[in-house]
Amino acid sequence: MRTQQQIRDLLGPADPARGVVVSPARLSAHQVILQVESSAPPARMAPSRRASRRTVLVGAAVAAAVVASAGLLPVIGDRGAPTEPTPRQPVDGSVLQLVGYEIATDAEPAGPHLRALAGRITDAPYDREGGRYAYHRVKSWGGAMQQSKEGYVASYVEERQSWATSDGRRWTDMTVLGMEFPDAASRDYWTKQLPGPAVGLATPPAAGPVEEPRDREDRRLPTDRAGLARLLRTDLPALDMADAVYNTYVRHLVPRRTRADVLTILADKPGFVWRGRVVDRAGRPGLGVTADLTLPAERPEDEQRYQMLLIFDPNTGELLAQEYLEQAPKQRVLRYGLLLQASRTDTLG
Repeated sequence: MRTQQQIRDLLGPADPARGVVVSPARLSAHQVILQVESSAPPARMAPSRRASRRTVLVGAAVAAAVVASAGLLPVIGDRGAPTEPTPRQPVDGSVLQLVGYEIATDAEPAGPHLRALAGRITDAPYDREGGRYAYHRVKSWGGAMQQSKEGYVASYVEERQSWATSDGRRWTDMTVLGMEFPDAASRDYWTKQLPGPAVGLATPPAAGPVEEPRDREDRRLPTDRAGLARLLRTDLPALDMADAVYNTYVRHLVPRRTRADVLTILADKPGFVWRGRVVDRAGRPGLGVTADLTLPAERPEDEQRYQMLLIFDPNTGELLAQEYLEQAPKQRVLRYGLLLQASRTDTLG
């Protein structure tokens, strides 16, 4: 705003926009992002060789474009011209470590293990709770990334809370927690590029829950197995199905019977591999399955390999976490999501 006023003072009466009143945007950038995320279909996670060098390799392409236009990505890079030189300071943030698998090699198909889990799951806390709102608290990283031309990546950690009613109304409140990096080289690069700690500059102070625009289509959780299979995109490869499972758990409180159906639907899908006991980034023990990206047959020389990890609660069968990983040529995390809380409440905010 200071630079904008200086320009206006210099132009004076010659300013062609002098006296023009610009009406406020109908939706905030945050609301636009939420609208796109809720309406976009599950995106194929396969990035091309060209895209891996020059673009962000996470999420739906439409959502990434909206985030960039909303101004989150430029915060990581250009913050405007300061009037005085700013001394370089270390950038806050940690380097992500890969989640370890109990079964890292010679893994088996996940089908029999998922069916066994489906047969023994117990109630989740929200199965016995009452309350007007279905509440979720999700911590994620990688939804909006900045990648240099050399491939160095930085992204903010976000915590999103949501409250939803049975008639389709939904409120969200998002907070930026900090910055993380997929490897030490990326952290070293961005430490030199950024003028100082970026945490706290990426988002305005929390204003409380904001109501999302109403969905034009019915997005209620199906109660029948056939409808659930369509929601989980069983027509797509296993990696895309894994993404649909995550989106389902982030948006809905999935009841016990439906959780069992989710597990058996995944069990029927070829491509899921059993990884045994896994501990997620929140320190919670779980059971992991992975799905690898299926590369086109016409690109056998392509060395890029990607994998999606799902971590389930060993007792309730709830989804605890999702991770999208690059396996080759580098081994690093490209995106993660932690479902930290799912419950019912009568309180909004």
